[in-house]
Amino acid sequence: MPRILLIRHGEAAKAPGVEDPRLTPLGEQQADTLVQRLAQKRPLALVSSPKARAQQTAMPLSRAWHQPMTIEPRVTEIPSPRELPLAQRGRWIRELLQRQWDQLEDHQLGWRREIMDYLVRLQADAAVVCHFMVINSVVAAIRRDSKILQFRPDYTSVTELQLQEGSLTLVQCGEARTSQIL
Repeated sequence: MPRILLIRHGEAAKAPGVEDPRLTPLGEQQADTLVQRLAQKRPLALVSSPKARAQQTAMPLSRAWHQPMTIEPRVTEIPSPRELPLAQRGRWIRELLQRQWDQLEDHQLGWRREIMDYLVRLQADAAVVCHFMVINSVVAAIRRDSKILQFRPDYTSVTELQLQEGSLTLVQCGEARTSQIL
């Protein structure tokens, strides 16, 4: 029964028009603190979104566990609507949180299916460093809940899943943010 830890990346230096922001100094500190929190756990397979902030968050774990990091495109951010300018993505995400999964475009629903297909095929315990929307997508699917926003995972929070006979169960959600800001 593989155990899967979905870890939200550390705080990113988001700015309008910046497609792939890196971690802020606080985000780097959060990544280091994550290592301290998970140090007692045995090393897990380590997977990261291709986004810089996720890889930067995973890197201290990779060093501490002496584990290579696998880059997995299926656990990246939700794709924007086609033709949406990058500068409008933040506003779109905030509005998206009030919607239902069945209101999304086909390519976004495909993104969600690919995440779930990837996770249910994992053969070993894994720590997956990913994004706010990935975590909400998975939690909603497990709960069979149509609401997009399930909770607001904090930076470097750890949501634990269990995989048994091709089915995911939610063990516990990670720590939630108290702020409404993503």
